[in-house]
Amino acid sequence: MTPIEQICNLPVAFHAGDKSPLQLVCDSGIEDEPGSLAATSIANILLANPTLVESWLRWSEDKRVSSGWYFLRENNGYLVGFIPEGERLFFKDAFTACSEFIVREVDGMLQSLRSNPALKRDCRKSAAAP
Repeated sequence: MTPIEQICNLPVAFHAGDKSPLQLVCDSGIEDEPGSLAATSIANILLANPTLVESWLRWSEDKRVSSGWYFLRENNGYLVGFIPEGERLFFKDAFTACSEFIVREVDGMLQSLRSNPALKRDCRKSAAAP
């Protein structure tokens, strides 16, 4: 799987395994491919694998954070937003909404890695281990 395919499958891999979301992002190699975390690329993968949208909706519903991105069905569309009191984006199309959520969610994880050298080092070590 390509790094972007691994990212799109992150909720499935998380529920099937024993790695943290941050570890799965690190293992994907997405950080080494700047620009590949793009909503259009993600939307194409989601269109080919529509069940992934449901996986990401469940992922968002299961999050227990005081701050972060969310993705949910609302009225006749989908909402991507940031809690507390952050940006709120409404989409009619599930694939577009989900791809925008994935970009924001994973970018937040990558920012955590970039801002914490010890975390990044541990992640790299773990990714290199057999």
